[in-house]
Amino acid sequence: MSVLWILGEAKSGKSELAEAIFAHLPGKKFYIGTLPRTSKNMDTIKKHVDQRPKNWELVEITDSLDVATKSIGRSGKNEITAALLDGWGVYAKCRVFQWGKDDTELTIADEARFVDEIYPEYRRLVDVCDYLVVVAHVSAHPPADSDYELDRITSRVRAVTSRCVAEAGKVIYHDVEDVSHKDKGYVEQIAGKMIMVESA
Repeated sequence: MSVLWILGEAKSGKSELAEAIFAHLPGKKFYIGTLPRTSKNMDTIKKHVDQRPKNWELVEITDSLDVATKSIGRSGKNEITAALLDGWGVYAKCRVFQWGKDDTELTIADEARFVDEIYPEYRRLVDVCDYLVVVAHVSAHPPADSDYELDRITSRVRAVTSRCVAEAGKVIYHDVEDVSHKDKGYVEQIAGKMIMVESA
């Protein structure tokens, strides 16, 4: 499998870059959406629906990545599959809130259990995809103990993200000044490298 993570600032064009690269990958396409369908999010959801091709199969998740994994696994048993997970941070934060809500006595020593719970779900998704592109508006740097004391939610998200990103074939950092999502040559180059990795 070939895995690409695109990390960066909000509203920087990460999703546009991911979708442009994704469109050049072979196989059946699965778009994994993580934004809850609330009134606050509907404009963003509509924008993404309008800009992506209609033949990309939508899989919406909130509290289990395995929903997407099972859908892709059932559909793509005998064909190449490519998935775009847009909004890893949204998904991870949802899981963080669920995980910590029933236990207010958690300590930093317990945090490895959260990573050990979420990480295998991510690995199962990777294993059913020939190509996976993940978009995240979160830091990939492992949190320090002081980060945990300041913000436990963000610390947990960073902990699991850093573990997943460490295994990615390629990581792109995208900021608001970056216009690479508009550079057709760059997009084709990244897609071509992903295809070469999977073909090797």
